[in-house]
Amino acid sequence: MTGPPRVHVAVDDGERIRPGRIGQPANTTSSLAFVVAALAMVRRARRRDRAWPWTAVAGATALVGVGSVGFHGPGNRPGKAVHDLGVAAVALTLPLALAVDPPDRFPRAAAGLGAAAVLLHTQSRTGRHLAGTDAPVPGHSVFHVVAAAALAFVVPGHDSGERASIRSCR
Repeated sequence: MTGPPRVHVAVDDGERIRPGRIGQPANTTSSLAFVVAALAMVRRARRRDRAWPWTAVAGATALVGVGSVGFHGPGNRPGKAVHDLGVAAVALTLPLALAVDPPDRFPRAAAGLGAAAVLLHTQSRTGRHLAGTDAPVPGHSVFHVVAAAALAFVVPGHDSGERASIRSCR
């Protein structure tokens, strides 16, 4: 018995749903930017005295990427669940990391990219200015890359104590 056709869960994310296993190829591919960002975050976190909170943010970011691939690719409910769990995990771990191991100053690149990501996300929904449902690079795909870069830049590079000892050696 067959039921109604399956509805792709990412229907509002600005890229036309195509038939087949990968419903939104551009959004699916760009979702991997979160996984790449997570790897960069772990690398930067290792330079910290307290790496664990930033490693947790990196793990949450990787979960966003994996979930987003499932969300935009097959477009099924498990993909959406993993995507949403990853977003919630970033929302919990990022403030924790900032509280436990705050940077000397908040990276301007992260703030600027974060603001751009918010704007891109709101304007790249289906029917909005940057949706580009048939564009080779829909606005939501750009959002993925910019949001991932913002998260990668938020991890401080090294501790202030290490920076002070480097300056004193000059």
